[in-house]
Amino acid sequence: MTTQPIDDLEMFDILRAAYPEKFVDDSDDTWDATQQFAQEIEGFDAVADLIGRLVMLAMPLKCGLTGRLSHCLGPITFKDGKAFMTAGVRRDALTPPKEEPA
Repeated sequence: MTTQPIDDLEMFDILRAAYPEKFVDDSDDTWDATQQFAQEIEGFDAVADLIGRLVMLAMPLKCGLTGRLSHCLGPITFKDGKAFMTAGVRRDALTPPKEEPA
């Protein structure tokens, strides 16, 4: 698997998305706070919380059998021009409420 570390701006954007209650705007103070937070993440509970939040940022996938929408993270394989994922982490997608007709 080929990976590429994220840069400072990507770290800022992803931490703001993962922790909207903690990093509410894009001010210079928030920039500094996200960089400091990234330096301080350690321990199983903090990493588990971060990964749990990141999986909820993944595009929901629809199960072909059940129609269920889920956020997933896991290894991806390709076969016959199609991508397949074996989800290491799966969380139900939160579906928006249906709009009432006006």
